[in-house]
Amino acid sequence: MIAGLRQVNIPAVSSLTAAAGWIVALAVAVWLSSSRFVLAPGFEFYLGPLFYLVAYRWFGVRWGLITAVLTMAPSIWWWGHPVSVFLAVGHVLAVAHFRPRQFSFSTITFFYQLTIGTAVAGGLVYWHFNAPIEVTSVVLLRKILCEVTLAGIADIVTLLIVRDGSDCRLRRAQVISLQLSLDALVSVAVSGAATLFLIGTLTNFGNRLSILEDQIRGVVEELRVNAPTERLPATIRVAGSEAPLSLIAVPTAELAAGAQRLGCSRTDRGIGGPDDRNTFTFWMRACVVADTRGGVSILVATRPLVLEIFRTILTGLLPLMAYLLLAEVVLFGFRRSLSRSMRLWDDAVQDFAGRRRIETVDAPFLESTAVLKMLRTATDEYLDADQERERLARTVDELRNAIDLRLMSGLRIGDDALHYLELTPGAGARDVTLPFNPADRGALTSLRGTHDIMAEFRVADSEAQNWFLLLAHDYDAVACEWRFGCLIRLRASEAMQTKMLHNARLIELGGMASALSHELRQPLFTISLAAENGAAMLQRDPPAYDRAKQKYVRILEQVARASAIIERTSTYAREERGDREPTDLVQAIHDAARFMRPVLHERGIELRIVANSAIAPLMLPRIGIEQIIVNALQNAADSIEQARGTGAVATSIRIEIAKRDDHVEIAIRDDGAGLSDSLAESPFDAFSTSKPAGKGTGLGLFICRQIVDEIGGRIALSGNAPGPGATLTLTFPLSSPWSLK
Repeated sequence: MIAGLRQVNIPAVSSLTAAAGWIVALAVAVWLSSSRFVLAPGFEFYLGPLFYLVAYRWFGVRWGLITAVLTMAPSIWWWGHPVSVFLAVGHVLAVAHFRPRQFSFSTITFFYQLTIGTAVAGGLVYWHFNAPIEVTSVVLLRKILCEVTLAGIADIVTLLIVRDGSDCRLRRAQVISLQLSLDALVSVAVSGAATLFLIGTLTNFGNRLSILEDQIRGVVEELRVNAPTERLPATIRVAGSEAPLSLIAVPTAELAAGAQRLGCSRTDRGIGGPDDRNTFTFWMRACVVADTRGGVSILVATRPLVLEIFRTILTGLLPLMAYLLLAEVVLFGFRRSLSRSMRLWDDAVQDFAGRRRIETVDAPFLESTAVLKMLRTATDEYLDADQERERLARTVDELRNAIDLRLMSGLRIGDDALHYLELTPGAGARDVTLPFNPADRGALTSLRGTHDIMAEFRVADSEAQNWFLLLAHDYDAVACEWRFGCLIRLRASEAMQTKMLHNARLIELGGMASALSHELRQPLFTISLAAENGAAMLQRDPPAYDRAKQKYVRILEQVARASAIIERTSTYAREERGDREPTDLVQAIHDAARFMRPVLHERGIELRIVANSAIAPLMLPRIGIEQIIVNALQNAADSIEQARGTGAVATSIRIEIAKRDDHVEIAIRDDGAGLSDSLAESPFDAFSTSKPAGKGTGLGLFICRQIVDEIGGRIALSGNAPGPGATLTLTFPLSSPWSLK
């Protein structure tokens, strides 16, 4: 509990400590600002601007104003008026207004003092103290130099040291502003040089006045020695000065009254206090007591000499002030140029981010122009490359759409589907499970463990015969997956599939050639015999027209019979396009049975078709259904022939059509030889057959399974144990997408 309380109180104690430290710092700043540092006669230095500018930078406008009032309040007792306090408050407000625009303290201070400060302080000095224009000008320039120098120092301090807002502690700045640093350094350098010049000049002011005072006494002494009985002149001149100095001789007892006659409020005997003799106001109002003899004192007014000295100081100071003004104007122009360069850089970066070409614009600085040119060239190259990339991406997208190209990684071949991570430009990666046709399961699963694979397969539950080419590389035996691969939609394989089915039907027709020949021979023989009999009947006398007519009717019947046989054969032999159409399963089975009737009749096999319920038409490939039935009847007939070769009695095939709850079931049973052991394991594999060599291709049931899988049905082959023969079962769902509702 105590530890917890200590942890909770630590921030509060830290904040109180920091606040106490800042209060002490403020008290020290006020104490230092209460001191008048007289560096030279007429040059008084005070630290208030330094403290309130730093306070503004670290704590904001409110504390800047409070510090300005507190640090400048002692000037009220120095000079007897609050003008300096008001100017300090205005100074903080001016800084708060212009500082967000990235102006330095020194620049803002220079123009503020040059305008507002000069107007207010100049009016006060000129009218309130009745100071001559020369003295007023030097005082104002002194004030400008003093405050600009302090503002430059405040710039440097706040650039190098910043306040951490989280705990009010000071820390060294990690980065500084180039523009503000340059402003501060130039301002401090120029104003500091002018200040040092002014301090040096005013320091010599007191020495020069002491020398001139000795010269005045020497001139008066010389006048008394050379012309003791003559009246003293009204003015005298000293060496090195053109100013006439007023002179008057008065009784020593009336020294003050005599000084007033010369416009002096003070008299100097060379023993005045340092504070008096170090101010310009003392010399402006003082008269030198040049000589005192016999109760008579000689007074000399030094005001013209002081004005002459101030004019000399002003003449030497004005070029430096002009140089400071020029430096601030140049800095202002440099700041504008730098700001324009930064805007150009910002526009260039925005154009680059927005994938726009950067306009050709000359920056204010040669270095910026060169770098912008390099950036513009690099951006143009990037945009050209990006446009080329987009063009290639569009080409790839068009190619992907044209061939259904899919890029993948992490490919795994499951028992009934492909599992992979599809890579799509612009859309990232996504997990995909792609079921494949059960007919292609064996071909795909056999590729597991192979480093590089290439295989063709079909997608399960697809309306069209969609063939894909699978390419994969770099097999990872640990993860049991290929790292890279792609899928490509194929067109040729679908055509090859159709061609294979067509060829299978042609092979079946080739095997039925003998039966078809026998089937066609009967109507042709009947036609030939009826034609001969009809001709003979017409040659009788009289002709037997009625009997001849019957013969020709018989001919037409047999021609229609032969045409039907040829039509069924042609229909079965034509190349299928795979189109679905409304198909009556019962009728399709009957049509296939009629097509096989010659073969079954030739072999003496009985066929019975039983449909125990009405079945609505389904959207199915009619020729494909007929091909399955024809192949099943052909296999059943061959099985019966094989059984007869072993002495068994096999004579019939039975087709049962039944409608269940959700599917239609077709069972084709025979009483033939049944399934051999080798065929029972994989009856639907390609080239799997139990027929003798040269008797079958082994593709019949394989093709039947492909057709059924593409339809969405099921096919199964089983023995009729314990009875003879086998049963081929076909199942078609009533809820398939091709069902007619």
